Amino acid sequence: MRIKLAGALCGALLGITVPAMAEDAPRSYEASPDIYKVIAQNGPIHVIMATWKPGQRDAWHSHPAAGVYFLTDCQSYVYLPNGTRSVSAHKAGEAIVNPPIASHSVENAAASDCRLVIVERD
Repeated sequence: MRIKLAGALCGALLGITVPAMAEDAPRSYEASPDIYKVIAQNGPIHVIMATWKPGQRDAWHSHPAAGVYFLTDCQSYVYLPNGTRSVSAHKAGEAIVNPPIASHSVENAAASDCRLVIVERD
């Protein structure tokens, strides 16, 4: 398993009005409960299973600092409110630790499901 510190995510869809600040964007599991499911919680700690179908995009949301473990290979487009979009690619078994991430949206750019587990604290 590879562990690396990831920087802030990049990307955004042009022409859509979106929240610009993390405090303006809901948490992932509140914004897109069809993709993000809280599978365990202990006080302020949430364990979240996320699954995107091919081509599926989640709603604008934010995250506090979080650990992410990829269950499948994932290639995604990551959008930011400033109009930029980047490509993110991770392999099954890879783990990363992200700093807090302000408003963003993620789209599965692959032909198969993208599945990962997120552990974050309120």
